[in-house]
Amino acid sequence: MSRYEELPPKAGAMIASLRAIGYDLAMSIADLIDNSIYAKAKYIWIKYHWEGAHSWIYILDDGHGMNEARLKEAMRLGSQSPLEERDPKDLGRFGLGLKTASFSQCRVLTVYTKTPDSDTALRCWDLDHVEKTHKWELDTVPPAYAESILTEIDSMSHGTMVLWQKLDRVVESADPDDKKARQDFYNNFFTVQKYLEMVFHRYLSAPTNLKIKLGTMDLKPWDPYLKNNSYTQELANEKVASGMVNINPFILPHVSHRTEKESNDGAGPKGWNAQQGFYLYRNRRMIVPGGYFNLDLVPEEHYKLARIMVDIGNNKDHEWGIDVRKATAKPPDKLKPELIRVARATRKAAVEIYRARAGKPRNAGQKSHNDVWKRLRIGDKVVYRINRNNAVIKVILKELPSSDSWVKKLFHVIETTVPHTLIIIDNNEIEDCHVDLPPETIEPSEALIELCVDFYENHRRNGRNHEIAMDITLATEPFNNHPAYMAALENMKGREG
Repeated sequence: MSRYEELPPKAGAMIASLRAIGYDLAMSIADLIDNSIYAKAKYIWIKYHWEGAHSWIYILDDGHGMNEARLKEAMRLGSQSPLEERDPKDLGRFGLGLKTASFSQCRVLTVYTKTPDSDTALRCWDLDHVEKTHKWELDTVPPAYAESILTEIDSMSHGTMVLWQKLDRVVESADPDDKKARQDFYNNFFTVQKYLEMVFHRYLSAPTNLKIKLGTMDLKPWDPYLKNNSYTQELANEKVASGMVNINPFILPHVSHRTEKESNDGAGPKGWNAQQGFYLYRNRRMIVPGGYFNLDLVPEEHYKLARIMVDIGNNKDHEWGIDVRKATAKPPDKLKPELIRVARATRKAAVEIYRARAGKPRNAGQKSHNDVWKRLRIGDKVVYRINRNNAVIKVILKELPSSDSWVKKLFHVIETTVPHTLIIIDNNEIEDCHVDLPPETIEPSEALIELCVDFYENHRRNGRNHEIAMDITLATEPFNNHPAYMAALENMKGREG
């Protein structure tokens, strides 16, 4: 008698576990696109159709296809161990992606494929049949309502179609006339579009120029780094881990150097704040879209222009803890100090750009001690106080008839009612809404422009030439926040002497 006995998993329990891995629709489709890319597809078509209980989705590619033996093996759960050596171009990981991604969205999975040298081959997993029979029986004939859809591949010399039916995780109603369910079904694909344009942006771009059509729409690459903007800064590229990990930091342009479209596009699917940080790629396929890998760093408003590209190969999956969905990763401990060092340097450079203002004077690199507001730290809190030593404030106070006590009361009311929370909320919802306002919004009054000229002329009377007097004046708040002040002082140049 053998000491071992075979104990296969219960089909129903196994299916329930596989369906609960945590894919959403976009991740599932992306997993199938990985297979198409590895099959050297140049074109990928994603189509979807609403018909209540008979709704369907398919992913069709013009890759090299599979013969019957390869197809049967591809339909096996765990068809390849993650410990096996993989082709460097393989985007797969556990030999589960096709099945788990599909099962997470549908109950009937059909794969129909052909190569240039073989006839078409078909296999189908019907989860209802598996649960009913308690057997992992793979069907060899097309399921109901599928034959007319599968003919799409007949005119192609090679390729593969993955067809999903019984979309119980996508379709909310079996009634084809349910308008809300129909609209919700189609709305799903707006999210799918953004996700695929993000994850595969380097494949959709040159030199690969992969073509993916979602419904009737050609997908366009989302560039997280705004590389076409000349103000984007690409910092020094570094190779770590014996050259196996490539790190490339970018500082995106200040809002004043971006078009409205660039600002909207650059926000990405999650918004400017959430999209800062590391972008991890495995064979140029995005795995992690921003964030700081749970390192000792947190996303903050003033770091949002910092984005860091990190490239690894598929032979580093186990070190980076990449999951079956290819949606999360954790860097190895030995690399964390390097990543933190690069992130801090990139964030420091990003702060300088974030705090820049359009219209700063020519000596903008010098720190001004004449700001209207002072930032003070009291314990672990930050407070803001009006700078009583600001030159403009001092002049204005001299002209006020009010007593000193009333001025102190006024300043106290202003300083203790700064709407910090509203400022943060507004700036998160409407990017940089409190800075670089258009001139018509903050056009200075004639009185302020006259005051600016008075400051300039006072420096001229004290022996400073035009250039120095102008720079000193424009370094003083509020004369450093609008080009009208600079224009007024430029007109003074011809009045020397």
